[in-house]
Amino acid sequence: MPAEHASHMHVTLGLVSGQNRVGYLKKFDPAASDLLLICPRKNAEGRAVDVELAVPAHDLCFVAFHKAVGDDDGHTEERDDRPDFCVHLPGSRKFVVTADPDAVDRKPGFFADPISHYSWFERIFFYAHGINAVEDMAPLGSLLVAAGVVPPDAIKDGLREQAALQNTPVGQILVEQEAVTSEAVEEAATLQEQSAAEAEKNPRSNRRLRLGEVLVDAGLATEQDIEDALAEQKRRRGMRLGQVLVEMGIVSEREISETLAKKFNLEFVDLNDRKIDPEAADEVPLDIIERFELVPLSTSDTELVLAMADPLEMEPLDLLRFSLGKKIREVVATPSQIERLSHHYIEQRARDERAAELEAILQELHAEAERHVRTSDADVRLDDTQDGAIVRMVNQIIIDAFRRDASDIHIEPNGEEAPVQVRFRIDGVCETYREIPAAHRAPLVARIKIMANLDITERRKPQDGKIKVQVGSRKLELRVATVPTVNRDEDVVLRILASGDAMPLEQLSFSDENLRELRKAVQTPYGLILAVGPTGSGKTTTLHALLGSINNVERKIWTAEDPVEITQAGLRQVQVHPDIGFTFANALRSFLRADPDVIMVGEMRDKETATIGIEASLTGHLVFSTLHTNSAPETVTRLVDMGLDPFSFADALVAVVAQRLARRLCVSCREKYEASDDERNEIAELLGEDRLAERLDGRPLTLWRAKGCSLCDHKGYRGRVGIHELLLTSEELRQAIYRRQSVDDIRRVARESGMRTLIEDGVEKCLDGITDLSQILAVCSR
Repeated sequence: MPAEHASHMHVTLGLVSGQNRVGYLKKFDPAASDLLLICPRKNAEGRAVDVELAVPAHDLCFVAFHKAVGDDDGHTEERDDRPDFCVHLPGSRKFVVTADPDAVDRKPGFFADPISHYSWFERIFFYAHGINAVEDMAPLGSLLVAAGVVPPDAIKDGLREQAALQNTPVGQILVEQEAVTSEAVEEAATLQEQSAAEAEKNPRSNRRLRLGEVLVDAGLATEQDIEDALAEQKRRRGMRLGQVLVEMGIVSEREISETLAKKFNLEFVDLNDRKIDPEAADEVPLDIIERFELVPLSTSDTELVLAMADPLEMEPLDLLRFSLGKKIREVVATPSQIERLSHHYIEQRARDERAAELEAILQELHAEAERHVRTSDADVRLDDTQDGAIVRMVNQIIIDAFRRDASDIHIEPNGEEAPVQVRFRIDGVCETYREIPAAHRAPLVARIKIMANLDITERRKPQDGKIKVQVGSRKLELRVATVPTVNRDEDVVLRILASGDAMPLEQLSFSDENLRELRKAVQTPYGLILAVGPTGSGKTTTLHALLGSINNVERKIWTAEDPVEITQAGLRQVQVHPDIGFTFANALRSFLRADPDVIMVGEMRDKETATIGIEASLTGHLVFSTLHTNSAPETVTRLVDMGLDPFSFADALVAVVAQRLARRLCVSCREKYEASDDERNEIAELLGEDRLAERLDGRPLTLWRAKGCSLCDHKGYRGRVGIHELLLTSEELRQAIYRRQSVDDIRRVARESGMRTLIEDGVEKCLDGITDLSQILAVCSR
């Protein structure tokens, strides 16, 4: 150190930009707005001069104080009892230091000491505004144990499982995924050993084959099977302890996220209760949201708040800090919430792009309409210019309906003067999508009829057809129904049938009690289980979730459906074709000759199907089916009135699940409020005064109501929730069926056995803040 700087502090200033400045400070005040850095330089004559540089504090992330010359003599000092931290800074820089745990949250920052004795620095001051995260260096397992979340033995189990997952052979994964059998893997392993032995004898002409290559060459697995297994193997090798503990069911996803937030000295947020500023998402490029799966929460002139699942993911913080020129503050949320909301942002941007494209098509059609004389109702003009625009418009309507989770598309012409209304049914409610000029009503309908192989010249009577399309990687089937209306127009309704995977039973919104009883019911070796409700109430989804809970290699499961909307590996699924005589009843008969354990019939439409189903359930098979009835007790009387033998039916029946789908409150904007006296009285009437008093336990009644935000298109509702009524068989119920008792008697017996009605289950979900009373009363009768 030059003599003139002997009284100065030798420092390195770390800039938020990632650069460093080295020089001397006469003094250091953490609260100062600027630091005056003295930088020795050589002038043009080569003489040493001091240049004073004012560095704004808001541009700094740390000030590191150099050790005096001779201090680094290689000895090891005794460590104090302060905990260790890893301070993460912009530009992927980090320092491992020891510090007072109460100081790391202080403004404008905190002092810390490097752990390594060989560090150049004696002490470091970190500015709070320049820190990405302060990580507690204690292992995650230790923090979980210290917080009382898990016992020490559970951490040991998790570490063993983590080690096992990281070393899972590809063959074992293929067996787990049911791509191949264990015998096939053993056979392939033998062939692999033989190829290895041959390679040792003649290394030039042979090489050791991989297990996947052996399986593919032998026709025991496809290349896609091997790719999927390798991807799963890679995922397992990268699994952290927290992920392993969650998959083992030792801790919840939220508990891990809360502990990670504490470890990195960050705020944990529950995105279900957090209001999100739509302007924040507009500031972040879509590729960053998609690549890093983050959720922009709020923004101001100086700060952007991001929710992330992985506190160690520093790259997006640096990218956004440099591109936006403002402080980026990270908070922690659960991975499932992050995934859901980040995908929403991505879909919202894509929707905006599709809306712009559709608007361009509409403008093209408007311009085209002005160029042509209006055609008569009897003509369908499909010239090249118009045809291209109409084709693109129909495609865009279908894509948008699918992307917005619509169940139906309604095309509604209104004569020569009024525009065509296009509406989507979303979450059970119709809403306007677009208006199309009246001049294009006939070509629009004609295009859909062509796609569905219908007669475009026949406009006097209804027609039915199907359209099969692919949106991205998803294959869709649309059922098309045309209905002639006044003004010689035709309405068109398209029902979207999107094939998908089965949902886990836990995600169907069953109450804890109903879920527990259903799990018991599906373990019955034989009998009849019914899901009932109106069209579009989720009956097929429920049946497939029930089948999924018992779907394993020990059971042979046959299903007859029309159409096959949900696919599951392990199920033998059949599409019925009534037009050629292959009905549900015929499918049932063929299943009984195909060694089934479990049978699912899409619908008991007639006495013949119901009779065969009951016979199958009484001969050692578990039978699932659906019925269009309003409640579980009504189902019992409906089947008896259909002509079924009450004794056989009573002996076969295991359970009836009646259900509805109600609109779910948007968790991002719902509002909590204290119920009025009228609301309390109404809920007490529907739920029962005793049950309500038990729920409240002396607290005031609080409910939730819809508000509206960008995430729910300002509707206040997003998605739907299942409302259920579970009737279980009992000796009293069997006696009532034997005696052909009325619906009221059946309901009374079921209530005495513990059945909760649809309206009661719905009110319980209102009290939980999942939906509101207006939505329950819209789908459930009192």
